Amino acid sequence: MPLTAPPPTPPAEVRPAPPTAAQLQDQALDAYDWGRPLPAAPRGPGAAAYRWLQAAATFDPLAAPPADPFPPGAARREAEALRALMQAPQARLAKNLTALPLRQAGTALALWRWGKAQVREGRFTPAIRQVWEDRLLAKGPALTRGYALRHALCWALADQDETRLAALKARAEEPAEPILSQFQRLFGMLGGPSPVLRLWTLPGQEYQDLRLDQLGARRIWIYPAGEGPWPELPADVAWVIPSLEAGMDERSASIPEGLAAEVHALSARLRAAGRTAHYVPSRAAFEVLGLAWFPILIDLDEQGNIRTVRMGDAAPRNP
Repeated sequence: MPLTAPPPTPPAEVRPAPPTAAQLQDQALDAYDWGRPLPAAPRGPGAAAYRWLQAAATFDPLAAPPADPFPPGAARREAEALRALMQAPQARLAKNLTALPLRQAGTALALWRWGKAQVREGRFTPAIRQVWEDRLLAKGPALTRGYALRHALCWALADQDETRLAALKARAEEPAEPILSQFQRLFGMLGGPSPVLRLWTLPGQEYQDLRLDQLGARRIWIYPAGEGPWPELPADVAWVIPSLEAGMDERSASIPEGLAAEVHALSARLRAAGRTAHYVPSRAAFEVLGLAWFPILIDLDEQGNIRTVRMGDAAPRNP
């Protein structure tokens, strides 16, 4: 009988290596940034650091500090320093912030979330706010450094503080150049006429090319409509609703086909509420001006020029 070669042995299944503790932390920070649930905590080395990051992402920043999961050592001392800072009197905050180590990603994230809540509640003086921003800018993961830069720039714009803007530019990393250019454009708009936008009046769905001062209001509130109840707006506020789509033609003479359902739904809600608003079919119309983070509150002076811009982290919750 002829001899035949044995069938080839199938290659062994190659399983991907489990993610390292550092990779899991990166995945968790990415999930936090996108508002997704964080992956489950690993076992073994890095588990305590990951649990600290989970606690930082989920604790109530206006209540108790996050629980410390570390055994005795440098990481525990860092976590306890953060917990003590969160309960320190205001007179000691600047000193404690400057001395706080930020070796753990969880420490940076907890410090970001806690400080942001303090600013929102009016508990930080401007000086302490800047010390907090600067500490986050100096150390920690790229995510929290980016959050801190955005926060600091939004407040520099709201305060019209060109000295602060220059200081932030001097210390910023090269990847931050696009965001710095946006804010530089916005500083240049202060005191000048408002831009012309193609604004669709809802619920009527008719458009006009108008400056913001031609809307009949001294304050302009730029904010997506969302699904929840709408706040009551004062009589001197005009509401401009930006679509969150980026690729639509905001200068089209008709509502882009992909946004027709959104516009009809908005019109129906506004009509039922007895309200009107203005609509821009692409957020790109605002981003090209540097108006990249909502909400945005623009105050106009008596001549219709832009007096102040409060955007993103520096914008009020309601106009």
